[in-house]
Amino acid sequence: MFTNNLQQTNISDAYKFETFSDYIKNKGLNTNFSPTCIFCSFQESISLTNDGSFKQCKRCKKQFKAHLIK
Repeated sequence: MFTNNLQQTNISDAYKFETFSDYIKNKGLNTNFSPTCIFCSFQESISLTNDGSFKQCKRCKKQFKAHLIK
């Protein structure tokens, strides 16, 4: 059973992307994330992480995992 000694994940590490692929490590992974809110479809959001994968909507203020733009 669980005890009260659970460690919390630091927010800066929660969405850290790590890979075993040498191609991605050497070439980099060029990812673009949509600024569109998944809740209210507003086109503007604030990035909460360096890579832009986690955002906050400027209108409804909800936080969300952004969709990848292909």
